[in-house]
Amino acid sequence: MNKLIIFDLDGTLIDSLPDIVININIMLEKYGYKKRTYPEIRSFIGNGAKMLVKESIGEPVSDKRLKECLSFYNKIYTESGSPETKVFDGVKTMLREFKNRGYKLAIITNKPQITTDSVMQNYFQDVTFDRVIGQKNGISCKPDKTTTENLLAELEVEKANAYFIGDGETDYLTSINAKINGICVLWGYRDKDYLESFGCNMFVDTPLELLDLIK
Repeated sequence: MNKLIIFDLDGTLIDSLPDIVININIMLEKYGYKKRTYPEIRSFIGNGAKMLVKESIGEPVSDKRLKECLSFYNKIYTESGSPETKVFDGVKTMLREFKNRGYKLAIITNKPQITTDSVMQNYFQDVTFDRVIGQKNGISCKPDKTTTENLLAELEVEKANAYFIGDGETDYLTSINAKINGICVLWGYRDKDYLESFGCNMFVDTPLELLDLIK
């Protein structure tokens, strides 16, 4: 019987906020927009790079300008190599233990696939994931359930044996939409009260707590 744990990436496995802030502000400065603070950008993370860029700009822009800003941001972020990003303490121990228990592991993130691949190359070469799915043409952003349900079918996992772990409302809503188990982590970019407002009622404070919650 196959079992699967799907993880969000930013705010769940990695703290990428410093690199996101640096590169968003480089983009904003280049195009003449006001720079953003850490708390502001933190609140914008979770719905994909396009929404991150749009909310960071914070004023109406044409589709052409938004596309230009997004392209520039994705380029400089990917090429930077994410030097300020860190894997959260306990994450790799947790991932390896779940692998030892026979779980399949996957990532579904709204981060662009090319940037996701770069992060995985830099920070997770020593951890094996069965699938790593980022945002690209033909892939719906979370909280759309399509990518999650397609992954369950591909890996032959029943919904009762699948978990979605994330720090944001998009992750929890994805678990609801796909009718799988959802757990919210509290070391990421959303606080407990905010997540509870979306209905989440299962939380962990540290990555290692997941090992006791998911058997």
